[in-house]
Amino acid sequence: MELIPLGTSSATVVQDRGLSANVLRSRGKVLLFDCGDGTQFRLLKAGIRRSRIQAIFISHLHGDHYLGLFGLLISMSLERRETPLTIIAPQKLIDIIRAIPGLRPGEIHFQIQYIVLAEDCKTQEVYRGHGLQVRAAPLDHGRFCVGFRVEKIDGPNRIDGALAHAHGIDQQEQFERLAAGHTIQLSDGRMVSPDQVKRQSRDAFAYVTDTRPCEGGLDLAGDADLLVHDATFSQEDAERATSTGHSTARDAALLAKTAGAGKLLLTHFSARYSDVMLLRQEARAVFPNTEIAEEYHEYSVTFEGNTSQTDSPNE
Repeated sequence: MELIPLGTSSATVVQDRGLSANVLRSRGKVLLFDCGDGTQFRLLKAGIRRSRIQAIFISHLHGDHYLGLFGLLISMSLERRETPLTIIAPQKLIDIIRAIPGLRPGEIHFQIQYIVLAEDCKTQEVYRGHGLQVRAAPLDHGRFCVGFRVEKIDGPNRIDGALAHAHGIDQQEQFERLAAGHTIQLSDGRMVSPDQVKRQSRDAFAYVTDTRPCEGGLDLAGDADLLVHDATFSQEDAERATSTGHSTARDAALLAKTAGAGKLLLTHFSARYSDVMLLRQEARAVFPNTEIAEEYHEYSVTFEGNTSQTDSPNE
């Protein structure tokens, strides 16, 4: 899986940053997390086909997270899309979509399956398809908002080659049987199960914004290979972050460290910061493997090992 941020600004567009939108790509299929104004133009710039989008996840009903959705859906309809699309969103947004000319039932040219995010929802599975499972959990934004976690769920077990060789496994047939989920017996009589030689990475991605630090975010981020987290403000503006239902870069880093995440990407930056590198510096003092989410850059979700956590935060 690869993550491609398309918009990293909060509330308003600034010169070099667009509004919230993130593409997760797996096996050529695309999941879109939030859809701020201008998202379909950013998809074009990133070279991502609208037809590849299988599901769209809307975290909450602040305009910078959903106002690009209507134009995107109309473009899909004008293109005579045939593949069904899944939209995971609060009921109020679903009602709005169904009332827009061109998107009303009977007018749109493809099927939309709606999954409602109930305002009293708990942690729950909201999507399963194309070898991926997505869970949602409520966040703490001062109004209804959820975060998401994506994990791979199908395919053969991923075998750690070095670990397998350390157990004395050196035949292709042995690797194939382990990958298929079978325990094997070695020539010396020892039994080796898939769990003994599987790779530790789960290819898990967590999307946690907009929110104050909270239990829901911690749950979603647990052992995630890649965590994208709200870092709207610096620690100097911590009171502002709390009052508006957001996090500081340091808040994000503390949550990533507590959750055991592999890599942290900061996002959702206030327009007051023309240079967001200060946010990275603030976070790295707590969690060294932190980067600023760069728009159009591809980030691998797989992260193996936490060796970078011992690096100097100044490097």
